[in-house]
Amino acid sequence: MSAVIADLRHPKAGKPSTQFVYRDAEGNAVLVANRFDRGGDKFFIPFDLETGSWKAPDHRPLYRLDELVAANDDRAVIVTEGEKCADALASLGFVATTTYGGAQAPHKSDLSALNGRNVYVWPDKDEPGQRYAEKLCATLGSEYRTLPKIIPFSDLALRNVAYPIEADPAENSLRSVSYPKGWDAADVIASGWGVREVNSLLKLAAPYDGPGDTAPTPANIDEQPELFDGLELWHTPEGKPYASVKRGSGHGTSPSATFAQESAAFKRLLAHAEYQASGKVPPASKLDDQMRQMRQMRQMRQMRQMRQMIGEATFEGKTREVYTRIGESRDTLETKSLFLDLGRPDWSCVEISPEGWVIRNATLRNDRAARFKRSPSMAPLPVPIAGGAGIDLLRPFVNAATDEDFRLMMGWLLGCLRAQGPCPLLILTGEQGSAKSTTSKVLPALVDPSTLVTRSFPGDERDLVIAAQGAHVLAFDNLSKVKPSVADALCRLATGGGFATRKLHSDADEVLFDATRPVILNGIPDLAERAALADRAIMLHLPTIPATERAFESDFWERFEKAQPRILAALLDAASHALGHVSQVTLTERPRMADFARWVTAAELALGWPDGAFLAAYTANRKEAAEVALDGDAVASAVLTLVREQGLWRGTASELITYLRMLYPALTESAEAFPRQAAGFGAELRRVTPLLRAHGVEVTHLRKGKERKRLVCIAKIEGWEGEDS
Repeated sequence: MSAVIADLRHPKAGKPSTQFVYRDAEGNAVLVANRFDRGGDKFFIPFDLETGSWKAPDHRPLYRLDELVAANDDRAVIVTEGEKCADALASLGFVATTTYGGAQAPHKSDLSALNGRNVYVWPDKDEPGQRYAEKLCATLGSEYRTLPKIIPFSDLALRNVAYPIEADPAENSLRSVSYPKGWDAADVIASGWGVREVNSLLKLAAPYDGPGDTAPTPANIDEQPELFDGLELWHTPEGKPYASVKRGSGHGTSPSATFAQESAAFKRLLAHAEYQASGKVPPASKLDDQMRQMRQMRQMRQMRQMRQMIGEATFEGKTREVYTRIGESRDTLETKSLFLDLGRPDWSCVEISPEGWVIRNATLRNDRAARFKRSPSMAPLPVPIAGGAGIDLLRPFVNAATDEDFRLMMGWLLGCLRAQGPCPLLILTGEQGSAKSTTSKVLPALVDPSTLVTRSFPGDERDLVIAAQGAHVLAFDNLSKVKPSVADALCRLATGGGFATRKLHSDADEVLFDATRPVILNGIPDLAERAALADRAIMLHLPTIPATERAFESDFWERFEKAQPRILAALLDAASHALGHVSQVTLTERPRMADFARWVTAAELALGWPDGAFLAAYTANRKEAAEVALDGDAVASAVLTLVREQGLWRGTASELITYLRMLYPALTESAEAFPRQAAGFGAELRRVTPLLRAHGVEVTHLRKGKERKRLVCIAKIEGWEGEDS
């Protein structure tokens, strides 16, 4: 076996510079810790002698275990942070051991041989060494009822041992010496320490007694007080565990707060509840010495509580939906009530039903109430105040050019009060001084205010999903362009569609997000140049406000805050009316996002609008947006021009690219706007096909001949009459 160990050679790292052999209680070699030194750095690779593989076994013995087991039970055992240190102490006659993996993995070793022994832990002189000692002591205390002592490694302790006061006065100058970071047992022995000095240091070791008076000792860690009067554990349909917790006290039912069980907010709540339950604080004299140990023991207990709660929520709790800001309760497929989270400390919400709306506390006993999660950026809504001038109170705070534009803004706001989509994108354009940013702040403030009033635009789909998980309404300010990939993601966010990404540090688990979110985009150019984006957007051009008519910002927001509770109440009235009448609405035309148009149409009477006023404004706006998209799309413009001038055309995608570039070089100059490859061009042509059809052009993709050659056929729709005819 010795020859096998000596001949070990790693396939990539080569031959180790040093080897440390771990043996079982009978002295049989089971694990080799191979040290490799490269360029001044060191690293270890384990070799499992039982399986013959370069990895650590699941069952890891203590180092020098056979000697530890053979030693008398009353002998002290020194646990170091490395094999070299244990060997150095053993050379002086001490019983010494360590765990494989050093400061990172003491919990992975079998520590049963230390049960009931007189254990000293000698950490290296650095922060990882301190963590190693604390982790090892906590494990020995909680699992083996062994209370070890930690050997001090401060400069003062080491100097007092190395240069005692009664020693030669000539050595007094050495009592100011400091020891380097990482100084360990092997270093002190190499510096000349012997048995006397090591025994002197052992006498200075302090017993590890856990976190003192502020937390239970290892013997009674399970004897915990009840932290909450009311606690419901449940999970979402995707399996994510949540907890709804009763908070506060007083008459009636206490409000409930909802937390994701793996969130930092829930951990803080557990810590605060534990302090309230115990009512104890450590003596001031112990604070500095025990703070680190207290944190560790608290974290151990909290993690244990959380694991139990997560298991109960996942396997025994009910399945519930969790919402951000706006939720719903359903009877089969019919929505009975909507719930708007006011975002206030008492977790109050507004319940909206066909009969009206009322402010309620979300209670644990009310099984109908929606469960809400909150992000750190969520800001509170004001308590709505019924009565007043209705929705017209909003007019002075948004820069709508016409009554139709105001109705479209109001319709978008009303769409925000639906828990399920679709909801069109609201795109605001205009020159500088047209209050685009202000309008983009006012509208979300009425349904989903945030400490992040407007956000920087996401660079990719993942960033967009992260933003959507923490807010109900997303507002992006001062845009100049929308990347195609993000435009596609915005389309899915408007109409509904799943997003999936890998869970952090995982190759197998996916994080799923399937929801719709209202989105505001504003900028100077026309942002809805992509046909798919234009088809899912309300696009408004805001007029420029003369310099003489602009308001002071402080005065503006002061007036808005006063009007905000009554504007919100008018919105709630409209939503209540829509809930009661939406099933009775039949649209003569069913545009894209017909459910959204139907919802707003159902609220027209409560908003004081004529019948069909919203649908007329929405249809006209969609037509205008389609024109903008057509003008801004190089492929659609080139194809439409070709049909107007020549009528029918048939050929391959590559031939069409070449032909269009020859006829219309100015339109097709940009490679980004006009793809050069057949695959990219074909995808873009399919994307703009609905837009071309609206202008009387039909695009057909065919296969012809034995080789099934792909052809594109472009022709004017027979019998079509329109502006382009």
